[in-house]
Amino acid sequence: MKIWTSEHVFNHNWETVSGGQWQKYPNPHNQAVVGTDVVDRRVVDGVLHSSRIISSDWKLAQWVQKLIGANRVCYAHEVSTVDPKNRVMTMQSKNLSFCNVVTMEENLTYRPHPEDGGKTMMTQETIVTVQGVPLTSYMESIIVNTCSNNSQKGKAAMEWVVEKIGQECSALSISSSLEKLKFEIGELKSTVAESLIQPAKKSIEDLQDRIQGELQQIGHSITTPVRLQAEELPSSKSL
Repeated sequence: MKIWTSEHVFNHNWETVSGGQWQKYPNPHNQAVVGTDVVDRRVVDGVLHSSRIISSDWKLAQWVQKLIGANRVCYAHEVSTVDPKNRVMTMQSKNLSFCNVVTMEENLTYRPHPEDGGKTMMTQETIVTVQGVPLTSYMESIIVNTCSNNSQKGKAAMEWVVEKIGQECSALSISSSLEKLKFEIGELKSTVAESLIQPAKKSIEDLQDRIQGELQQIGHSITTPVRLQAEELPSSKSL
């Protein structure tokens, strides 16, 4: 049995790192994990409990695969908890494939850095046990080295995910700002249009009233003299 441990500090707060874990795969840095499937997920007393099946490629040498009879894709069971109140995330995984020959147990814990709450401390422990095959200790060393390399890739993948989330948030913020600006411009256009249309409409109505009044006065001035002249004409009786 061989035990490998490590610590790493992410320059991001706990909320960002714990949220990024669920968007970590696939990524261009760590391609060992080829699939994740959620088996169960529930919230108990404010703590998120998840169970997943992880499909991964250990990328062991061909002779090692022949020795332990491993295929390229192997499966592991992962159990995790996320406690937002206490800001703790734990992940425990154990391989399901070829566990009669190789046992790999990995424990990850994410907590806020004790001296800087804006950073996250990750502690990792991997226990490897090989049995029932020749060169047990040598095989364990090879697997531990593989885990170490994958861990470095996993850290790079986390940085990639955090940057991706930041870019998505920035894009959403810009998109939201543009939509808000578009709405405000629409409102402004509507207000400007209304402020121009209403005075113009009132001016046209006033002009129409004035024209109508002048037409009525003109009609009155024309018909009145004609009526007076007709009254002034002598009647036939007086002739």
